[in-house]
Amino acid sequence: MSVQTSRRSAPKPEALYRRMYYIRVIFAVIGGIITGGLNIRGGLGILVGVVIFLASYVFLKNMGPFKEIPDKKKYYMTGIFSYFLLWFTVWVISINLLYPLPVP
Repeated sequence: MSVQTSRRSAPKPEALYRRMYYIRVIFAVIGGIITGGLNIRGGLGILVGVVIFLASYVFLKNMGPFKEIPDKKKYYMTGIFSYFLLWFTVWVISINLLYPLPVP
């Protein structure tokens, strides 16, 4: 068996982008639950969501397989809109479930 056939080939960029997307989705759900669970509202809640997005950026940029991505813009553009939409949705639902308004 030759040396070249026993080596693993590098993952295709499309597979890496898909993994990046799903990691962002996980960060969004966890961030929405944390933000809603701590009853953070208003501008501070949005700031927490942005900080969690930046944490996902740092996480992806320093992970082993993601260091070899050819297009550096993909680090922050992959899943950005899905992240914020999902994070906001989970945030609002978790606040409404955990801290309902009192009925008069």
